[in-house]
Formats: sequence, structure tokens, C-alpha cells
Amino acid sequence: MSVASQQYRYTPGKALVLLLALPALLIPTMVLCYIFWQAAPVLNWGFLFGTADGVGFGVTEGIFSQLVGSLLLAIMACLIAIPFALGTALYYRTFATPWQQRLLNAMFNMLQGIPPIVFGLCGLVVLVNLFSWGVSLLSGAVVLAVVVLPLLVLNTLATLERIPNEYSEAGSALGLTKGAIILRLWLPRSWLQLLTGLLLAMARALSETAPIMFTATVFSGVVWPDSIFSPVTTLQTHIFYLAQEGNEPLLISIAWGSAAVLVLLVASFGLLARLLQKLGDN
Repeated sequence: MSVASQQYRYTPGKALVLLLALPALLIPTMVLCYIFWQAAPVLNWGFLFGTADGVGFGVTEGIFSQLVGSLLLAIMACLIAIPFALGTALYYRTFATPWQQRLLNAMFNMLQGIPPIVFGLCGLVVLVNLFSWGVSLLSGAVVLAVVVLPLLVLNTLATLERIPNEYSEAGSALGLTKGAIILRLWLPRSWLQLLTGLLLAMARALSETAPIMFTATVFSGVVWPDSIFSPVTTLQTHIFYLAQEGNEPLLISIAWGSAAVLVLLVASFGLLARLLQKLGDN
């Protein structure tokens, strides 16, 4: 028997592994199919690009304002988090002592494990009430920035650690300062991987609901935010509101449609991040 035929011949062990792996493949596929099947009656260009009047909850006019609100929050959150993530990762790589590195690792791993609703509660107390920012785009973006910060820091650290030490040694031999080495050698070589982390952070921010419910969003009365201190409507909270109206078939259909759009949005950022990661690896 050839090596190839032995490799693909089924044994009890392989059959057991396949049996255990099938649910992990089938269940997400079935869930996605069910979401898009339920959403099919309402998915059209008018639904995607129509704008509600602030009263009808996007039921008849479309979800464009909710879509834009979700994207605005995610983009602002990442813009706020990027400088802190990059600065923390660069400090870790260039200046931190071993005990400081252990402390930073422990802190960001702990932050990753904190439920996002806790950040939302802290944002409500500190940003909305204490700082008097109110329920606003800025309050929600700051809270989401804290949520995605550990992901950005750990991704940036992993990216910088993949840069060979020869780059730093060659730069030092040429008389470059640490700042010049970072700007001229490290960042140009790793920008694709850093962009990959940014896209993953965007997908994470778009997936969060609890933090922005306390700090950024309203269910109606707003179409477009007038400023960063105005509230927004988002797909996440739109789905939450509509799902509570279980006795209205139209509202449930709109909720499924909004969920399908949100899934596509998050999946698009994830797939694009994967493509950029492959380009960076090559």
C-alpha cells in the first residue's frame, strides 16, 4: 500500500476525530444559513441604504444610519487605541525590563478576560456622568478603545517580535538612533501585519453590544450624530431592540436582516485581515 493511500485510509481513530470535528464545522454553517434564510425577505438595496427618520426604528426606511453609526464607533475606537497600543508595544520591545514585561503581559491578558459589560459600566459612571460627556459617540468610542486595546497591543507585540534582531544591529552599526530604527526599519517592514491587527480590532469593536448600550447609543430619535458628543444608533443595539418585539413578524424579519448585515461586515474585516496576513508572511 502506498504512502498516500495509507494517509487517506480511514481508521477508527480518524473516524472518531472526524466525528468530533463535524459539529464544529456544521453548527456554524447551519447558523449562518439560518440567519441569511430568515433575512432574505428584507435584504435589498433600499434596506441597506435607506435612512430612517429617527422615529420608525429603521423598520420601513432602512438601516443605513445604524450601519454608519456602528462603523463610526469602531473607526473612532481604533483611532483612539492605536497610539497607545503602538507606544506600549514599542516600550515593551525597546525599554522595558524583564519584570516590566511580565507585568505588561499579565495586565493585558487580564484586560482581555474582563467582560465588556464591565467596561461599559465604568464608561457610564466615569465618561457619561462624571465627565458629563453624556451618551455620545465619544463616550462609546473611548470605551470600545479600551476593549480592543489588549488585542491591538498583543498583535503589535507579536509583529515586532518577528522582526529579526539583525535589523536593529544593522541600524545601530549605521549610527541610527532607536527612534530612527523604529521609523525607518521596523514600521516599514511590519505595516501589513499592523494593518491586519487593526482590521481584527475593527471586527472586535463591531461585535460588541453591551459597552455601547450604556455609553453611546439610543434606540430612536437620532438619524445622524451632530457631533462627537451626540448619541448614535447602531446595528448591534438595533437588533437588540427589535428582537424584544417578538410578537411582530416584520420587526423580527428586520432584526434578522440587520444581523445578516452585521455578520457580513464583521466577516469582511476578518477575511481582509487574513489576506493581509498572508501577504505580510510572504
